[in-house]
Formats: sequence, C-alpha cells, structure tokens
Amino acid sequence: MTRKILVCILFFVIYFLPSAAMAGGLSSNWGEVVVNNVEPGKSYDLNKEAGTFFTLKNNFDSDTVLKLQVLEPQDSELKPGYEPIPDVSWISVPKEVKIGAMQEKTVPIQLRLPADAQLKGRKFHVWVWSYTFGQAVGVGLKSRILINVSE
Repeated sequence: MTRKILVCILFFVIYFLPSAAMAGGLSSNWGEVVVNNVEPGKSYDLNKEAGTFFTLKNNFDSDTVLKLQVLEPQDSELKPGYEPIPDVSWISVPKEVKIGAMQEKTVPIQLRLPADAQLKGRKFHVWVWSYTFGQAVGVGLKSRILINVSE
C-alpha cells in the first residue's frame, strides 16, 4: 500500500510539477543597462538616463506581487572595470510591484549620487533583484546597472 502511494507521489512530481513551474515566469528588458556621464550631487531618473524603461513582465497565468531589492554585487559577479556600489541606498526602487497575469509594468528607478568629488571618473556596478514570494515555486531575476560617473 505505501509503495503504491510513493509511486503515485513520484508520478505526480515528475509529470505535473515541472509543467506547473514552466507555465509561468518573470522577464525584464534590463539584463544589463549602462548609465553614462552622471555627476556627483545630482539625482537621476534611470529610466530616462538609460534611454529605455525598466519593465518587468509577469508570464504567469495569475496576478503576482514582486519584491524588489537593490543588491551590491559579489566579487565573482563584478563586471570587469567596475567596483561594487559603495552604498545601495543611492538607488531607490519600489519595495513591491503588483503585475497582472501576462502583463508588464514599468518600474521607476532613481539614482541619487552624493556630492563627493572622489566619485568622479569611477564606475559602479549594482543589481536590482526582482522576485516572487509566497508561492510554491519562486522565480527571480537580477538586472545589472552599470554607472559611469563623469570626470
């Protein structure tokens, strides 16, 4: 009897869960974006500066709420020639974004550089992590932002 139950559970896991996991997903138009010539002491709307809007698409069959977080990259993730952003608070994103089933949404991203002359000519790398939560199968993606501060 227990063997039959285990076989049924195994059958369910092998045949139904992968298709449920593949039925949805998350995508973004920002895999990597470069923002050039930003100046210390100024604020920027990165959607305007990048020349393209940061858009997240919900490929699930139901509405989803995404959490967004700004992350400092690990050394192994750094783009050559860039250093980790010294303070993730320079980038602001909404904490959560609700997106309808099979819909996309533009997400505001702001950059506020401190007025520090030592930032001139430096290049910074930062991630924006967008992810689902509270679901049986979670998905997420990282969008790389490369910031080039003017001389």
